[in-house]
Amino acid sequence: MKSFLSFSFKILLWVLSPLSFLYQVLFWIDRRRTKPRKLTNCYVISVGNLTVGGTGKTPFVQFLIRDLKNHFPDFHFTILSRGYKARLSLQGALVESNASPMDVGDEPLLHKQTFPDVQVIIGSDRFQSYQTFNQYKSSKHVVILDDGFQHHKLYRDFEIVLLDANHLLGNGFTLPLGSLRETRQALLRAHAVVFTKWNEENAEKVDKFESNLDGDFKRIPRYHSKFTPELDAKQESADMIRSYFLVTGVGNPESVMKSAKQLLGSKVIAYKYFSDHYSFQEKDMHAIIADLPSSTALLLTEKDWVKVSILTNFLNEAKEKRISIFLIKIKLEMEELQQFNDVIVSRVSSYVKENALD
Repeated sequence: MKSFLSFSFKILLWVLSPLSFLYQVLFWIDRRRTKPRKLTNCYVISVGNLTVGGTGKTPFVQFLIRDLKNHFPDFHFTILSRGYKARLSLQGALVESNASPMDVGDEPLLHKQTFPDVQVIIGSDRFQSYQTFNQYKSSKHVVILDDGFQHHKLYRDFEIVLLDANHLLGNGFTLPLGSLRETRQALLRAHAVVFTKWNEENAEKVDKFESNLDGDFKRIPRYHSKFTPELDAKQESADMIRSYFLVTGVGNPESVMKSAKQLLGSKVIAYKYFSDHYSFQEKDMHAIIADLPSSTALLLTEKDWVKVSILTNFLNEAKEKRISIFLIKIKLEMEELQQFNDVIVSRVSSYVKENALD
């Protein structure tokens, strides 16, 4: 059976390899035909992935904002996002804290609610959206290009690529054979690579990956970050919690489950996974809690919560059934924080000096 599966996999690779090659060719042509446009009077930092699926981009962007605000308190900050699956993505929008997640997207709304003083702009044409909605005229301005590694229509001053330490480059193939958006060579465009979700279990695999880097790859600065989960109560029942149920619609639900188990230890956690960026409706949440006993704790991510928090009827029903709601929040810690700051702060400081912003 094992040899049969191995043979079948090889046949599948042979059948799909032309599609993977075509994907690479089309991507290469698009890059060659596109001239990046530069946003004026700001310093642009791109945060992106080489693979599909969740690498922890949201907590990293928030870590980066906090870190830069500490070093440059007189700067303005903007997060520029496509607004994936957002109704207003095509026309663009300036995100407000009370916006609908369906209109502006879950991640942009989460960023705005987390940082009310940070400007969040969405739009599939990010250059035009920025030109239309940017309200900051001062050149003391850092723009975070969210999910920007493959968005080659905009020039960026500093390129950060995130790699999930649990999966790294997957099977090494691009879509549709594997999880890579681009080939491994694309890493050479990065100014820094950050391994996310790094821990004792995958440290040896990451070390081996880094030791096998050769040539120009070795010169790319590399950093390692840990995710520490925390529970945040949003709606609690007075009853003692007797069971747990995880509901999530993110790119890597198994990572969320792992965080839940890290927090709750040996407790049994039932679950239901939805597709990435799923727009939760009243009927979805009603169906989930219909069969749940009272004294259950419902577990959600912060991205899920921005969509569930507006479902008033569901929240009232959960309260009546004495079902508690907790968020799994992720705190990111950079292992080489000082070295990372030396690089990123130096880059922004150089921008300040070059533009006489002191």
